Amino acid sequence: MDTTLHSASGLLDLAPTSEGGRPGVKKALVGHGCRVVMFRFAAGQVLAEHTAAFPILVQCLSGTVELVAGEQSVSLGPGVVANLDARVPHEVRGVTDAVVQLVMLDPAAEPD
Repeated sequence: MDTTLHSASGLLDLAPTSEGGRPGVKKALVGHGCRVVMFRFAAGQVLAEHTAAFPILVQCLSGTVELVAGEQSVSLGPGVVANLDARVPHEVRGVTDAVVQLVMLDPAAEPD
């Protein structure tokens, strides 16, 4: 088993500014069994309804977003994390300017 430690730093700065009305997005890390992606939302921006192929963890690092899945929604502010099963339709709405970390729990993920 590979015991190599993988890390990423400067996550708040890593998230790119948004362009063309869409949140900015950048891959931060691919490790064993996970992918970490950073998003930067401007207030009012929406990441339209979509699904993820794997279970996900969504954590807001700064600002506030709303995660909506069907009839359920949760407000995510700094230090709040949400878990969503694979293939559940959901969208993310920027309530304020915000930076969000997405962790995809992909069992096939391997470091680059």
